[in-house]
Amino acid sequence: MKSRLFAFPFALLLLYPCEETGLVEQETEDAGTLDDGAVIERDASMPELQSLSYTPDGCDYEVATPELLFAERGGDEAGSEPTPYQVHVGWSGPTQSTFNVNWRTDGEGTTFARILYGTSESAVAGADDDTAEGVSMQNGHTLVYETATTNLIELDGRVTLHEVHVCGLEPDTTYYYKVGGPGNWSEVYDVATGPELGSTAPWSFASTGDSRNNTENAWPLSQRRVRDRGVDLQIFSGDAVFLGTLQPDWDQFFSASDGDFEVTDLLARVPLMMSNGNHDNLAVNYVASFAMPQEVSEDERAQGEEWYSFDYANAHFIVLNDSVADESVLAGAQASWLRADLEAVDRDVTPWVFAVHHRPFYTCLSTHRPDVGLRQAWQPVFDEYEVDIVFTGHNHVYERSQPIRGLEGVEGVLASAGPNGVPAIGSEGSGSGRPSGTLYVVAAGVGAPLYAVSDECPTTNIAESVQNYVTVEIEDRSLTFTARNAMTDAVIDEFSYSK
Repeated sequence: MKSRLFAFPFALLLLYPCEETGLVEQETEDAGTLDDGAVIERDASMPELQSLSYTPDGCDYEVATPELLFAERGGDEAGSEPTPYQVHVGWSGPTQSTFNVNWRTDGEGTTFARILYGTSESAVAGADDDTAEGVSMQNGHTLVYETATTNLIELDGRVTLHEVHVCGLEPDTTYYYKVGGPGNWSEVYDVATGPELGSTAPWSFASTGDSRNNTENAWPLSQRRVRDRGVDLQIFSGDAVFLGTLQPDWDQFFSASDGDFEVTDLLARVPLMMSNGNHDNLAVNYVASFAMPQEVSEDERAQGEEWYSFDYANAHFIVLNDSVADESVLAGAQASWLRADLEAVDRDVTPWVFAVHHRPFYTCLSTHRPDVGLRQAWQPVFDEYEVDIVFTGHNHVYERSQPIRGLEGVEGVLASAGPNGVPAIGSEGSGSGRPSGTLYVVAAGVGAPLYAVSDECPTTNIAESVQNYVTVEIEDRSLTFTARNAMTDAVIDEFSYSK
């Protein structure tokens, strides 16, 4: 039989630069493979792999899982250690009416994957089922996968994860929830649905990336600061961990703390939307840990979570994957999807468009050079549809480009700029005008070791080697962007413009 497991050979990280660690898909009889990874022989006595595909109750989208050791929906067993932890929220459906929750339990045998939720915190806190007034319940699914815990030679551990989806909610509403099962619930958390699409009311988001290694404890410190900023959502540009198949790395990502603050305090309340990095490598640990929009397009892996988009208020977010098994996908199927996705955006209703991926087009004299192939594949689409800001990582620094629009050969063309390097605003188009170019931001450094960087390249506006995070505030057609030092919270870059 043919079956799949996930692995990331450590030797390749030693032999190649980070951007060259993608592997070619392999399949052998009686073996497991990762789409990007090496073959691991499966013993004939090992159980056959399982997967799920279903539409959650009340939702209008489908959920699909990878092939794993165990996959079950609607279980009712409390195993040996059923207490939920590593709770985090996201969106697989419309941001104004849904949310999903993932969490982990230890031990064996726990198949409870339930959520109790409502608009009354006290009602949810006191409930053990959905018979309490004002409390609703939804069932999700449970997954178990094999993982490496001590080395990458053998899969010596098992992880139990749970996932549940809630739909049919009211826009711009705070819901209280707890997950688990009868007698074994998490604490009560709160999460807010987004406003109606097209809303011009103020809202904000954060951008972070490259938390791997957690140098100087920057990851939980940045998340504490993001929480204190009161953002509505967070985007992440990849490389959450150093080794995607090593479970202790993911445990650090979800459980890292700074004093009395644990990252769960934020991630269980503010949706985190992930982009795959070369170190995450679409490992099963990554794919199973997050629930993202799943609309499978041509040549897309990970059950449709390899690239996706979503809307929030008056903005459209595109999340791409540049760490692919076959580089031809970048300018082929993924670029075609990108063009079709942007073509469908009504810029009168959704004036802001942001893109997120890992490897930067524009970066100046740092460890990883600009990805010219990626620039040629995607920048013409970004230019055509006037994407506002592209957020990337990979180089563990902070950088912002000059406004760029167009290519001469493989080099970006500088567009006209206003004060502090913001795009100049023309008189054409809807609203007050159209920005002259796209800004390319590298905001990578909430834990990964810092790299050198320079501001001497003509396309570069500002560059600094510093652990950093970004917040963006939107009100109608006005944007305020602030980059801060994650260690001190000092401002390192800020600008505003309206269009």
